[in-house]
Amino acid sequence: MAELPMGRPVVRRHCAAPVSSPACAASPLRRHAEAVLASFPGGSCSPRSAAARASTSTFSSSGRPEEVEGSAGTGRCLACADSEPQAMKTDGTAIPRILVVDGEDATRQGLKALLTAHGAWVETTANLEDATRRNDHQPFDMVFVDSEASGEADPRALTRLSGGDTPPEIVLLASDGAISSGEAMRYGATDSIGKPLEREHILALTDRCLEARLLKARVERLQGRVQELTSIELVGQSAHLRQLSTRIEQVAHAPDTTILIEGESGTGKELVARSIHEMSSRRDGPFVVVNCAALSESLLEAELFGYEAGAFRGATREGKEGLFSIADGGTLLLDEISEMPTNLQAKLLRVLQERSYRRVGGAKDRPARARVIAASTRNLMQEVQAGRFKEDLFYRLHVITMKVVPLRDRTDDIPLLAHYFLDHFGRQMGKALSGFSEDAMETLSERSWPGNVRELKNAVEHAAIVCAAGLVDECHLPRWDGGAPDGTDVIPRDTVELPEGDRSLRSVEKILVTMVLEETAWNISKAASMLGINRTTLYNKIKLHGLGSRPRATVPDCLTS
Repeated sequence: MAELPMGRPVVRRHCAAPVSSPACAASPLRRHAEAVLASFPGGSCSPRSAAARASTSTFSSSGRPEEVEGSAGTGRCLACADSEPQAMKTDGTAIPRILVVDGEDATRQGLKALLTAHGAWVETTANLEDATRRNDHQPFDMVFVDSEASGEADPRALTRLSGGDTPPEIVLLASDGAISSGEAMRYGATDSIGKPLEREHILALTDRCLEARLLKARVERLQGRVQELTSIELVGQSAHLRQLSTRIEQVAHAPDTTILIEGESGTGKELVARSIHEMSSRRDGPFVVVNCAALSESLLEAELFGYEAGAFRGATREGKEGLFSIADGGTLLLDEISEMPTNLQAKLLRVLQERSYRRVGGAKDRPARARVIAASTRNLMQEVQAGRFKEDLFYRLHVITMKVVPLRDRTDDIPLLAHYFLDHFGRQMGKALSGFSEDAMETLSERSWPGNVRELKNAVEHAAIVCAAGLVDECHLPRWDGGAPDGTDVIPRDTVELPEGDRSLRSVEKILVTMVLEETAWNISKAASMLGINRTTLYNKIKLHGLGSRPRATVPDCLTS
């Protein structure tokens, strides 16, 4: 059975005697389990087929079946079983967790024995309240629920189990014709099965539900992958972005080549690396990122290569797996590679040349099968010339170099990015945001964006939060540099001449606002920037001081909203 989205921590324990061996064939617990199966409605222990015999000929339990609330089908002898469940089968796949909720002890124990023999970890309870509590503590993959468990005949009680982020597959146990499958599904159940229960029907339904759960998990993973591939940070129409997309496709088809990506912070270097990974034959492998500037030399070395038990003070007894091992068969992105200490640069060079590495404190060479992509906000050639980066490593990484230009050099992409971000946040917040006003888009397009795409995304998110609905206006955008975006010069202090008479704050403010408006030819955006206020505040002051005699732009909707 393929891996399920949920499971217990990996604990591998095996009985020396297989269940089919003579050593356990006559075990009292084995005979008891067979007796339970023989008394179960719909059949006995007799084989249904070769395949069925193979899938149900092993038993396991953590104790006597009539007393224990959980057991796992692990291929171990009942008499030799541990009290601790095994979360993984011997082939490394996860054991499904199933809960049986039924007021009849015979039904609980019968289902438990049957499903345990089928390879599941099974727990039982007599009431729905306890079932809900258990599922909240550690979610199950599948739950069989008697329609009258704990006296609750109303199937709407199932909604208590079917809620949550990862609800289990729920099968309703009911008397013949008592509850239809359609009715059960309306209350959160996957299906229903009538009593008396039939062995073949139960096993077929169990397999079908668990396969459906696997499929849901796979679809969710694929949806996440598609979202990564169509990441909004790579949206645009500029010539640079088109060239970058073409280069991504080219290098993706060379899955072992090292790549260097250079660009300012926030330009989307990690997204470029992830796109390369997802378009390559390594897409099914892991994509692992490490920031070389975030760790000291010793910690970074241990993080990259792992370490053996007792390699240094503080090392765990079991040792630790490194990122080269975790990224095996996938891609390892070394972000901020320019900040890697020189000694560690030499070790990385050896890994790239020899395609092998050693754990810290280890003597055994291990294969390095991850593709390495390096990213840097600095120009590595200049770092080499300054003596801060090893020349040999630079040329080893410099097989393919991709440069991501800053947003100020591809202003054609700003409107597309802004609308894409706005649509994303509008859907996320449940708001009907229709776009940007002309003034708002002008402000976005004229800004130099030192934080690049990341800063633009944050600005649009701010606007989406502040704007209730409709068009995003300039008043909804964040204020940069204390209200003067892009370092726009504020009006000098010595240019204001105070009147001899009325020197009240209101009078001085009127003089200042009037002077700035005349100096900017009533350009509201520029005047607001010079005054260090937003456009909405400036419109309010124009109205307050009666300065409405000059032609000016229409007051935006956000003033009256």
